[in-house]
Amino acid sequence: MKHRLLLLLTLLCGVLSGAKAQNNEDEGINHALEVTTSEPQENIWDWQMHYKLDAPLTVGKNYVLKARIKGSANGTLALWPIDTASDNKNQWGGSNDVQYEASYDFTTSWKTFTWKFTAKFPLNELDFVFGQYGGSIFFDDVTLKEEGSDTELIVNGDFEGELTANWEKISWQGGVSFKVVSTSYKGDLLQAIKDAKAALEAATDLTREEAIAARKALEEAIAAAEAFTTENDEEYLAEAEKLKKATANLTQWIGVPDSADPNFQIYLCFGQSNMEGNATPEAQDYENVPERFQVMAAVNFSNPKREMGKWYTAVPPICRQGTGLTPADYFGRTMCENLPEEVRIGVVHVAIGGTSIKGFMEEYVADYVAGEADWFKNIMSNYDNNPFRRLVDMAKKAQQYGVIKGILMHQGETDGGMGNWTENVKKVYERLLNELNLSADNVPLLVGEMLSEANGGACWGQNSNIATLHNIIPNAHVISSEGCPGNGIDKFHFSAEGYRILGKRYAETMLEILKSQTGINSIFADKKQGTGKWFDLSGRNVGNEFKGLVIEGSTGKKLIRK
Repeated sequence: MKHRLLLLLTLLCGVLSGAKAQNNEDEGINHALEVTTSEPQENIWDWQMHYKLDAPLTVGKNYVLKARIKGSANGTLALWPIDTASDNKNQWGGSNDVQYEASYDFTTSWKTFTWKFTAKFPLNELDFVFGQYGGSIFFDDVTLKEEGSDTELIVNGDFEGELTANWEKISWQGGVSFKVVSTSYKGDLLQAIKDAKAALEAATDLTREEAIAARKALEEAIAAAEAFTTENDEEYLAEAEKLKKATANLTQWIGVPDSADPNFQIYLCFGQSNMEGNATPEAQDYENVPERFQVMAAVNFSNPKREMGKWYTAVPPICRQGTGLTPADYFGRTMCENLPEEVRIGVVHVAIGGTSIKGFMEEYVADYVAGEADWFKNIMSNYDNNPFRRLVDMAKKAQQYGVIKGILMHQGETDGGMGNWTENVKKVYERLLNELNLSADNVPLLVGEMLSEANGGACWGQNSNIATLHNIIPNAHVISSEGCPGNGIDKFHFSAEGYRILGKRYAETMLEILKSQTGINSIFADKKQGTGKWFDLSGRNVGNEFKGLVIEGSTGKKLIRK
C-alpha cells in the first residue's frame, strides 16, 4: 500500500508541477490572460486587445509571433500590428502603417497559433481583433522574436508574473475587460487530490522517511491547489481543505519518535496567574491523584523535590514551587476518569503571574521583562527570561514519551486594553505548532475565560475578546467561567473550587473534541457508524484487527476496549 501511495503522490506532483506540455498543447497548471467581451459585434475590429512593444520593430526584419489561445466558445481572431506613431494611420483598411496578418479560428481547446511577418513599418503595437465574438478568449505563452534571435520582445508572456502595462484595451470599448486567471485540468487535479487522500488513509506501513516525503508532496499539492484557485472555484477549495486535514495526522505521525507511547496524551499549559495557580490547594486536592496523570517539571523544585525535564505524579503544585491549584490539575484528573486505564495524561506547564502575552513572544520578552518590577523579574528568571523557549524545550522532551494532543491557555487579565491581543495569541499558538511539528487540524487551543462579572471579576470584559479567537484560530475553543467562584480576596483569581470547575470544563471540551475526530484524524474510530476502520491513539490506521482503543457511538461518551 505504501508504494501505491508514493506512486500517487508522484503523479499528483506531476499534475501540480505547473509544467506545460507544449508539444501536445496540454494545459498545465498556470496562469493566462482572460479577455472577456459582452456580446458579438458587427465588425471584426469592434473588439480589440493591444500589446504595446517597448521598442518599435525594425523595418525589413522578419519576426515570429506565437500564442496559445482558446475561448469559452468557438470564434475568430486576427493580428493587426501597427505603427501608432505614424501621422497617416488608417486602422480601418487601406492603411499605409497597419499590417493585416492572418486570422485564425480558435476553439474551446488550447492551440498554438503562429504569425510570421516582415515589419514594413516601425511597428510598435500588436492589435488582436475579435469583434464578432462574444465570451472569453484566453491568451498564454505569447512570444515575439526576431527570426534567428533568442531575444524575447514580450514581457511576461506566460502571465506567471505581474501583469504589465503593455496590455490594454482600446479606450472606447466599454464591453471588454481583461485579467490574469488560473487555468488547469480541473478534473485531473481534483481526482489526483482525492486519490492521494484515499491512499493516505489506507496506508498502514509508511516509514518515517516515507511519511516525510509524503507530507512534503501533499503540502506542495495543497499550496498549488490554493495558488491557482479563483474566486468561484469552491470545489478546488473544498478538496484542498480535505487534503489539508488528511495531512494533519501524517504531520503528527512524523513528530512521534519510536520511544513515544501513543497512549500517553500530552497537553501544553501556559498563561499567567490563573494558569499558574493562585488558590492554596485544600486537603482533597492532594488525595487520589492518579499515577497516570503526570507533570513534566518545567523548573527545578526543592519542595517537593523535582528535577526539570522529568515526569512526576501531578500532585500540586504542578507549575512551580510555591504556586497553587490550577485548572490543569482537574483537567488531568477528569481526563483520566473518562479515558481507559491504558491512556495516560501528561501536562507540560509554564505560567507566570502577571505576564502579558508578550511574555511568550521572543521578539518582545527581553524589553518587556526589563521594564517590570523585581518580583516579576524573579519569576521570569526561573525560565531564563524566555518562557516560550522553556515551554518548547520541555514539550520536545515530552514528545519523546507521548503525543501532544492539545494546548491549554489561561491568559489575558494583563492585556485587557491590548488591541492586537487575539493576533498575538494566534502567533504564539502557530509558533508552538511550527516548533513542535504539530498541525492545527488535530491540536486544538483551549482558552479559559476570565473571572466572570457575576462572580466579581475585574477583567470580565476580556471575555468578549476571547470569544472572537475562533474567528482567526478555527480550532480554538472557549472554556466558560460562568459559575466558577472567585477567591473573595481580589477581583482577578478563582477559588480552589473555581479552579476545579474550570479544569473539569477544559477536560469536558477536550473529550468532546477527541470523540468528534474522524477519518485520518481519528483518535478513536466508531465502527458502528460505518467507517470500518480502526485507529490507535496516534491516529495510525491499524486495520480491522483492533490494536488500540475505540469508542462505540451508541454508548455516548463511554470508551471501551475491544
